[in-house]
Amino acid sequence: MPSPGSDLAVQRTFLHRGEAALIMVSSLLFTLAALIWGYRAKARCTGEPFDELGRSFNFPGGDTTAVIPCYSDLVALWVGRDINNHVFPYIHGGITETGQLYGGVVEYPVLSGLLMWFGAIGQYTDHGFFTQTALIMAPMALLTTVMLAWTSRWWVLLWAATPPLVLYAFHNWELPVVFTSVAAVAVMGFGASPDKHGRRRLGLRASAIISSVILALGFSLKIYPGLFVLALALYVLTGGEPTRNRISDGLRRGYDWVGAAWVVIAAILTTIAVQAPFMIAGYQGWKAALDFQGKRKAEIDTNTWWYWGVRFLVNRNEDIYNSLVGVLSPILILASVVVAVYLAWRRYQNEGVFPWIGASFALLAGFMVFHKVHSPQYTLWVLPFFVLLRVPWGAIAAYLVTDAMLDLTIFRMFNLMNDDDNMKWWVMGGVLAGVWVHFFLLLYFLVKAPTWTVREPLASYMRTQLPPRAPLTRLADADAGAAWHWLGTPVLGRDGITLRPLQITDAQALAAVAATGDTVAGAARAPLPRDAPGAVDWITAAHDDPRRLAFAVIDDASGALIGTTGYDDVDQQACALSIGHTHYAAGVPGTAAQATAELILLDYAFTEAGAVRVTWRPDADDTAAAAALDELGAGLEGLLPKQRRSGDSWRTVAQYAMTDDEWALSRSALVQRVG
Repeated sequence: MPSPGSDLAVQRTFLHRGEAALIMVSSLLFTLAALIWGYRAKARCTGEPFDELGRSFNFPGGDTTAVIPCYSDLVALWVGRDINNHVFPYIHGGITETGQLYGGVVEYPVLSGLLMWFGAIGQYTDHGFFTQTALIMAPMALLTTVMLAWTSRWWVLLWAATPPLVLYAFHNWELPVVFTSVAAVAVMGFGASPDKHGRRRLGLRASAIISSVILALGFSLKIYPGLFVLALALYVLTGGEPTRNRISDGLRRGYDWVGAAWVVIAAILTTIAVQAPFMIAGYQGWKAALDFQGKRKAEIDTNTWWYWGVRFLVNRNEDIYNSLVGVLSPILILASVVVAVYLAWRRYQNEGVFPWIGASFALLAGFMVFHKVHSPQYTLWVLPFFVLLRVPWGAIAAYLVTDAMLDLTIFRMFNLMNDDDNMKWWVMGGVLAGVWVHFFLLLYFLVKAPTWTVREPLASYMRTQLPPRAPLTRLADADAGAAWHWLGTPVLGRDGITLRPLQITDAQALAAVAATGDTVAGAARAPLPRDAPGAVDWITAAHDDPRRLAFAVIDDASGALIGTTGYDDVDQQACALSIGHTHYAAGVPGTAAQATAELILLDYAFTEAGAVRVTWRPDADDTAAAAALDELGAGLEGLLPKQRRSGDSWRTVAQYAMTDDEWALSRSALVQRVG
């Protein structure tokens, strides 16, 4: 048996660290497996033979029978943007009147273009470019996993072990921008988390400025993290999480306009520092990327509700359709920003904390739903928010399932259209399901995201508090505090009486005990059911109570179950327990059988388990129990009112107790009664 001085706290600390390591290792292995799988799936569109430009003849279709389409923008852009010619991006090029980019200009912000250039260094085929780019981006996926594991524990598996990472890790240049958005959250969490003195590791302004710089880098990768700067600035403006003083006086602190301004300024200065060299070295090429996006139309390859909805409302009149989308898209994006900020601000007014992470998700959802382009790989943008926020399971499942349907059908649709084959119903159905379910879910996220709370342990870190233990550690803690952890599940016997753990198969016999009159001795917290189904529920409740260990009392001569008793309120740390839930068949109370069972329980508790205190709590008006406990040598400690519910009323109990020192004197008397 564990001794009172066991190093349980130390063991729990090691377990806590062990679970953290398990989460980290498991999630990294899942991430690595997803990256390898995703790479192999997309690499089928590359490889020998190559043409004179280094383009594989396997592109774009690859193996059309494969479940995962091998098409990848990484491979597609090898030719057509001068990547294969190793032209440094932007500074030598521009855009033609027909909207064609040339001279190294790519249609992405400058840091994405720079990553493309790095990926092409030393490579002369699309396969080499694809592989080198994948190697550049893979560490960002792994680092994202590390940060999500630290902020959300097992919820990281929504990122690491779901299809999007396989489907999109190497479809486009999304991993770097996702890394920046998660890193910004991680910095805020780390800065607010308590150090060994219980203080924030970084001030709110310092954390927010660092995060703002990271988000600005994300803006120069794929635009959308720039929206999060607004939410972050409002979080700083409102003072962040409430402090103890702020809670105690019930007042909001004044707005921190200076801190909020620094957050915005940091983002602006970072953006200028990144963009300015390209603007100075080749303004026309830099501007061409913006012009390309401005001229882009919401066509069939954009996977948007604009194409599959609005276009049909105007009878497929392309001029009206394109003009309408060109006007409505930016207006609705701006309106979504207003809605997201309003809803987040309303929550701040109600709860005192601006939900900047939820507001960021709402801003992203509005941008995605109303933008002219909705590529499948954008799912990687929203996936971290599924991890960080308490998003309803149904919404997560619906989004991920229809996302997989969309990705597994959209490229088949393009292949069928290019080959002039008949469209298959399941292909079109998958595309439409993905487009429209995402449309409605993104609207749902826009409205609801500001109301969702942050998952643990990030929520505690943001409040400068220690987080609750991780799930497996909590289970281990519960086991460590359970009655069986200290007392075991022994079979005990003496003088013709056996006490063994109560089992479900004892239900019929237990109901029979109740049917004979259910004579109660000692503490009985609930009446014994008189039917087998009720007895099953009673036994189940006993098993489910971690602080209880129930025994069946068996008469060895007949083999019959003559009652039940057990340990209750088991507390290993205090080396204390109660004896209760005692029921005997008629004719057993007051006999040697009852005394023997009591002797067995007390001997095991004091002698084997090392208990120092045992208590009983019979009803205050149970004179028979009081007399038996007086005879045993237990001392009355007092009356405890309203300790036990009986129908619609409360009962008062009398608490009796005996210590290990007193047991040494009382045991001999009880042994004589048994003998």
